[in-house]
Amino acid sequence: MDKPSAQIEELEALFKLLEKGAITKDEYDMQKKAILASHQDDAETNCTEETIAQEPDRQDQQQPSFTPSQPQQHSASLEPNPSTNSATQSVVPPKKQSNSVKIILILVIGLIILVAMYFIFRSKEELKTAPVAVAASNTNMASNIQPASAPQVASETGSETASEAKQTNQQEEISEDATGLSLNTRTPEELNNLLIKYQQQRSRAEARLRKVWAGLDEDFKNSILDEQKIWDNTALEENCTLEGYKSPEALQVAKLYCESGIINSRAETLLERQKEDLAQIKEEMVDQAEQKSKDAIQRLEITWKTIPQDVQQNLNQTYLQWIEETTGYCLSRPTAKNVPQTKINMYQCISDKAEKKIQELNGYKI
Repeated sequence: MDKPSAQIEELEALFKLLEKGAITKDEYDMQKKAILASHQDDAETNCTEETIAQEPDRQDQQQPSFTPSQPQQHSASLEPNPSTNSATQSVVPPKKQSNSVKIILILVIGLIILVAMYFIFRSKEELKTAPVAVAASNTNMASNIQPASAPQVASETGSETASEAKQTNQQEEISEDATGLSLNTRTPEELNNLLIKYQQQRSRAEARLRKVWAGLDEDFKNSILDEQKIWDNTALEENCTLEGYKSPEALQVAKLYCESGIINSRAETLLERQKEDLAQIKEEMVDQAEQKSKDAIQRLEITWKTIPQDVQQNLNQTYLQWIEETTGYCLSRPTAKNVPQTKINMYQCISDKAEKKIQELNGYKI
């Protein structure tokens, strides 16, 4: 291969690199000059002056960008049209560059937004934790200054906190007393009004209890008489001994309120117990009255047998007549409020009549 052909191939290879973008235009020009210079030295020794004169023309034909007015017949077969390539290069890269710039701008804006959100979040967190951080820093400063007294300071702080919590609980318990009236928070005028109100309420409760007691069945009252006496003496004192009130007026109102409730509760209890227990009490009393009458009749018969025979013969008719009259009399007694009480009255009548007859017959004994 002759040297001009080698030079052309090198230039074509260099131009292909430029088209592919592997080298820049400046690099292309520099390499091209180097190739031309090396071949020009060889041409001076081996070629004629005409060849040397034509070589630059060929080079110029291979570089139409430098001599655009010359014909492109030979160079067209060796190189692509540089004007077309340069136009293509001048249009395509700016689009790519524009898209890249847009993408970069979007990424930068997104990054700025994320950073701004991060700082906003951090500022809110710092505002929330600022008191804790200040307290922690103060504690650390105190521990650095006086490390030996740090446990003592912590214990004193803990005891003060516990004391404050206890005091707060006590205040809440006092303000919400057993009455639910919050008497410790009342003004003197309010306490005076409440005092009048619950004095009247207690008086009404006592009157109701007396009325209930008077209306109870006598047998039921007799069955709980001892229990009621104990209640009268101890119930109010045991249930209404109150503490924790700031003023005597508040304490007095609380006591009246408590006693009113206890008295009303006792009245309701008596009525309920009578309803539940009265029937059983009556049945027991009927059984007792019946047994008592039987015992009386039995003792009457024994007494009759102990008197002399002649006296029995004289009194026999009278004795039999007494039995018939006594039975009819006791059976005809007016009925009571209920059947058990009616039976009790009948048996009690028989017992009373028998006891009197026994005393009469004892007078006939020798």
